[in-house]
Amino acid sequence: MDLQSYVRVYNEALGVKGAKGKLLQIHDSGYYEIALEVKERSYEAFMPINGTVLLAAEPIAAQEESMAVDRY
Repeated sequence: MDLQSYVRVYNEALGVKGAKGKLLQIHDSGYYEIALEVKERSYEAFMPINGTVLLAAEPIAAQEESMAVDRY
């Protein structure tokens, strides 16, 4: 996932479940900087990396090749 990517944000402590956002920065001090959409307006938010899940807003494009998996 790259900076400036659109994401879905999940954070249980704040009660955020799939909120729309845009990843602005990943800071070394342990937080994401996100433009978080709340009621059709964007707000700058600093979310702790520990306890926050970011999901890409767009699914990965389907690949035509299948990947072989060795099972032991």
